[in-house]
Amino acid sequence: MNYSILQKIIGDLENFEAEKASGEVSMEDFVGFLNQKYLGRILTPQPVVTPPENEENNIGQLVAFMYRYAKSYIKKALEESTILTLDDFGYLAAVWQYGNLTKTQVIEKNIHEKNTGMEIIKRLIGNQLLEQYDDEQDKRSKRLKITPLGQAELFKSFDGMLKVSKIISGKLSDTERLQLFYLLNKLHNFHNPIFLQEKDTSIDNLLKKYF
Repeated sequence: MNYSILQKIIGDLENFEAEKASGEVSMEDFVGFLNQKYLGRILTPQPVVTPPENEENNIGQLVAFMYRYAKSYIKKALEESTILTLDDFGYLAAVWQYGNLTKTQVIEKNIHEKNTGMEIIKRLIGNQLLEQYDDEQDKRSKRLKITPLGQAELFKSFDGMLKVSKIISGKLSDTERLQLFYLLNKLHNFHNPIFLQEKDTSIDNLLKKYF
């Protein structure tokens, strides 16, 4: 047995666990961590036509572009559905997957501001895809459940949305998809607590706190 490789893996695992100190770790996440660390050393670098002046700006722009690409594909996939938008799909899927959530829980799972989320919920209730009812524990709160019509429309949309997912992933290799998933999930885990807990914190204060 090559113990030097085993020692290196153990060292990488310790570094990975230290990085993920606040959350659970999985084999998939660890493999993604290893891919990120070592894959770039063995893959042939792709030529860059114009060196980016600011990597952060370019990342932000490309993320925005990917959202717009996805939005255009999803619009095609939902052309004949009562589900009108990606937001409609996300809200229905959340209620179906997690059970009878409160309105606030559904909005937070979909990463929306409260006013935007309430408009989406109102539209889905109006289209008879969701129903609301009083929370037995908190009479000020409303919970949501998916209607039979909502579930039927959601299930009908799955095939089209799977096709969209395939197109969005492009022609990435299995390794590249795993690496991309790891990086996107890492960014999600960084931003989600900020979104939920730092709503009133200014950009300058966020930079001071996290960077």
